[in-house]
Amino acid sequence: MALIHFTGVRRLDPATGLDATGDWFWDTATATFVEDVAGRPVERTIPGEGRLVLGPALTDLYARCGEPGFEERESLASLAEAARAGGYVRVGLLPDTEPPLDDPAQVDYLRKGMAESGVEPLIYGALSVGLAGEALAEVGYLAEAGVRGFTDNRPLTNWALLRRLLEYAQVIGRPVLVWPYLAALAGGTALEGPWALRFGLAGIPAAAETVALAGLLELVRVTGTPVHCMRLFTARGLALVRAAKAEGLPVTASTTVHHLVHASPDLAGYEPCLRFAPPLGNPEDREALVAALVDGTLDAVASDHTPWTYEEKTLPFSQAPPGAIGLELTLALLWSQVEVGALSALTAWRALSLGPEAVLSLTPQRRSLVLFDPCCEWPVERGALKSRSTATAWLGRTLRGRVAELFD
Repeated sequence: MALIHFTGVRRLDPATGLDATGDWFWDTATATFVEDVAGRPVERTIPGEGRLVLGPALTDLYARCGEPGFEERESLASLAEAARAGGYVRVGLLPDTEPPLDDPAQVDYLRKGMAESGVEPLIYGALSVGLAGEALAEVGYLAEAGVRGFTDNRPLTNWALLRRLLEYAQVIGRPVLVWPYLAALAGGTALEGPWALRFGLAGIPAAAETVALAGLLELVRVTGTPVHCMRLFTARGLALVRAAKAEGLPVTASTTVHHLVHASPDLAGYEPCLRFAPPLGNPEDREALVAALVDGTLDAVASDHTPWTYEEKTLPFSQAPPGAIGLELTLALLWSQVEVGALSALTAWRALSLGPEAVLSLTPQRRSLVLFDPCCEWPVERGALKSRSTATAWLGRTLRGRVAELFD
């Protein structure tokens, strides 16, 4: 029944809108903040000195783990350690493992593999058998096995299959996550525009997102099934989602932290860890993403954690596989937008906690806290990372902001 006493700490609570610096007592037995503490022992006193930030622990909307199949990239254990180091106690696990997560037995394997990790796996089942986009997976059995939602984590290809799934989803009652990206138009490595031309990189038109997104929104109109749009990256795509929400369509949307803090000009050095799918937006797209987070068009920000081995990722830019790690870096990277005044602290924290929870219809997480030091500068090096992968453009650089402690 002991207490933790936080003094001079800035406390954030997106659920109530609280953003205040003061003294707070945390009851470790009930996992609640309390005010009547007369006669009760204080287990620890943590001075914040007006610098430290305290908020509810985070939920990551989607991330990849190597296990099963590619444990050399990331194991369930190392993923959990990386997640906790980044302030996460819930992580959405994408189904593109080996074998793909289209079998109910695999759900139990992942759940048991993270049972003692301190991180709750939010497991996504595959939409199609083998993620091939040809035949609908056993979505009913996967739902019974406890998957949190469904996604193939692949660009849209089979529209008829997607419509069938959206019709089934009304009965199954699980969220559907779709990546609106037209692979047939996405043959390049950078978003079309002056920067792709300057760097000599093959361009991908914004239509790769908008064409797929327009079709997806039409299916939502037809079926009425709620859909979450993953990895939005263009201003034009955001305009479509904003209009759909104004129309009353049941859609939510997210982007990745990488697309919020980087843009096409950063490709000048051809850093392979800045190759993403979808590609980084141009500066006006990045600005539109930040604005969409402020006005609610975007509901959440995902780490989109994608671990690669050194050998897999250390290739010329156009040959490197897309993606980078993010679990340990996301809070600090997003907070950089708070530091420059682009986002409020509550907006940033909501995008990493309450937003993902709402997308997945989860009960808000209230029992765990993150103590974050936005002023801590630390070298992003192999020895400082919990992930098995070092696939990040920040490797060898100093990052500002780090989780000081996770209370759960």
